[in-house]
Amino acid sequence: MLQFTHNEETTMNESTNLLELYPNSVTKPVNEHGASYEIAKCKCDCWFCPECCLSMGLKLRKRLIPILETFDGLFMVSLTIDPLLFPDPKTAYFYTMDKRCISVTTQDLYRANYLITRRYFYVVEWQEHTEQAHFHILYDSRYIPIQAIYYSWSKHRPATAGEIIENRPAFGTVFFSVPKFASPTHAALYATKYLIKTPDYGYPQWLLDTGKDRRIRRYSTSRGFWNEPSKMRSESKNTRKNKQLTYSDRISKCGDSIHLFGIEDCIDKKTGEINPKPVWIGTLKASCSETIEKLSDPGNQKRTRRSLMAESPKEALAILNNVTGRNIEFIRHR
Repeated sequence: MLQFTHNEETTMNESTNLLELYPNSVTKPVNEHGASYEIAKCKCDCWFCPECCLSMGLKLRKRLIPILETFDGLFMVSLTIDPLLFPDPKTAYFYTMDKRCISVTTQDLYRANYLITRRYFYVVEWQEHTEQAHFHILYDSRYIPIQAIYYSWSKHRPATAGEIIENRPAFGTVFFSVPKFASPTHAALYATKYLIKTPDYGYPQWLLDTGKDRRIRRYSTSRGFWNEPSKMRSESKNTRKNKQLTYSDRISKCGDSIHLFGIEDCIDKKTGEINPKPVWIGTLKASCSETIEKLSDPGNQKRTRRSLMAESPKEALAILNNVTGRNIEFIRHR
């Protein structure tokens, strides 16, 4: 008869408890918590959403740093628009976009040999009182004379604006945000700080009422900035039609539903390794507040994802029905 020491018996008992807690973990793919199913908040993925902008901004920052590391210089310029030139901030913003003012100014600076390359990255900030857009632009440059920028920016003054009023800019003001960046990471941190949080005073109402017929960019780049080949457009097999909503409507629906995922073994295309990954099963008609916020998380309770110890989608739904006290239905599924 085999005999075990006290430590060996303790180890065996712990292993048995783990197997009871995580059944079929050997034959069925599981996540880091030993679960075969997960639910996650259905986010609005809107840059103006106070919750979604954080995760989206951090991902963009991580993507931006290696690009800025290829710059030979890092120089930030901030450009504004004179509010007296337009009837309202919305008209001023779309005038700047339609006339491609930033792109044209960049071409002028490059032709004057003030830029090393034409590459740029900019973020937009809206002012509290005027509700006008400010453009903070990162250039591949070591130095740009303020007179050169002002001269080019002034060329965009509307033809209908008339004579320049005394003590007013021709089109807008120009100033340097940061004298010098310590590193590409410093530049990326500074630029994306405008993206990862909502201003204390919020966004202008005219902005939040937009989005249904026309988009407003929180950031933009020069063509080819990300060094990625353009993707060929293919005919989509998806018959679902996306509803066109204002930014305000999109934000109001953030977290109104949740996604159900099953953990499956997937092949990493780069390494060829087989790793467990969540695969979408469907979207459930249940809010984040009545499901995710009521389930505990073994890591961080603030996460918008939870693990479900279930053997099947039906059992996962049963767990959620028990949590909410009602029968949850699928909005759509694969």
